[in-house]
Amino acid sequence: MTYNPLLPQVYLIDDDAITLALMEGLVDPLGVQAQCFARAEDFLVNYRPGLCECVVTDMRMPGVSGLQLHKRLLQLHDIAPPLIIVTGYAEVSAAVEAMKQGAFDFVEKPIQGHQFLEKIQAALTLSRELHQQRQALATRQARLALLTPKEQEILQGILQGLSSKEIAAGLGLSVRTVENHRARLMDKLHVKSAIELMRDFMQPAGSLT
Repeated sequence: MTYNPLLPQVYLIDDDAITLALMEGLVDPLGVQAQCFARAEDFLVNYRPGLCECVVTDMRMPGVSGLQLHKRLLQLHDIAPPLIIVTGYAEVSAAVEAMKQGAFDFVEKPIQGHQFLEKIQAALTLSRELHQQRQALATRQARLALLTPKEQEILQGILQGLSSKEIAAGLGLSVRTVENHRARLMDKLHVKSAIELMRDFMQPAGSLT
């Protein structure tokens, strides 16, 4: 199937072909684009963050398991896609632990169609919100990249609540020089006050990394 970024993407990962076909049939009425993978490794190679998406993965698979896939996504992406784990009864405790680590939800086998679709739709709703956060983060990072090393030092001082006089003393600069740098960095970051600066660029909402 040709990739269509305008459609919600549902990534289905299971090494059992029957289960994979079942899940694909269940999500078809939702008007989404289902992409099926027998191995998590293949999914990782093909995955690209989108506007609206979720990942459904089996807990136990040869190679990269569902839990390992979740950890890999968290490592690779600042904002990972919502992930639903498909698990057997004996693995529920592990799935619950994965949720504590950020997984969206889990479903037990045998898969119940109505419950499964509800969780898919909830994950897609969350994904739209995450995409907005991803765009906001990218915008902040792009603006931060415009700052000179000296402006970055002064920004750190402002975010620590230091006055221009204190920043100047710490960096061996005049207060006027600090004020000039401060004005330029606020212009680059598109903020008009220290309050806006603190709101938009303090950790974790506006990471400086």
